[in-house]
Amino acid sequence: MTDYFVATAGRAAAAVEHGPAAEPDLPTLEMKWVEPAVLGSSLWAIIEGVPAEGDRVPLDLDRYDAAGEIVGAADDYGHGVLRIADGFVRALAGLADERIPAVAAVWSRCEEWIGDWEPGELDDTVLGLRDLAREVTRPDLGMYMWWSGP
Repeated sequence: MTDYFVATAGRAAAAVEHGPAAEPDLPTLEMKWVEPAVLGSSLWAIIEGVPAEGDRVPLDLDRYDAAGEIVGAADDYGHGVLRIADGFVRALAGLADERIPAVAAVWSRCEEWIGDWEPGELDDTVLGLRDLAREVTRPDLGMYMWWSGP
């Protein structure tokens, strides 16, 4: 499970154990499994217009690494909080409504997805991430992801 949320560094650290639900009133997007290291990084490259090579979705972790530092994690890494890279947050926040379907369509072709996506199925996910990124309105706020294993 991955939940994305917006918080100050202190509130993000407080969410390590039980997630953003433990910190009331945080803007949150609950998801099943959208990890930032590969899927987020691919989405960032797509937003920035990096061309796909045939069916291959762009992935350039040297330039578009959406995963920031780990804020905190359980000893077994079964759950924890990761900061999302500021550049990815800015790219998401700047994504125009009219681009969302096209961006989501390319993103749906990432081989890291479990299963196949129908056209339009990821539009709401991209929109949700974009809208959450727009909640980062002050320099003391960041976007974070809380993960929890099975």
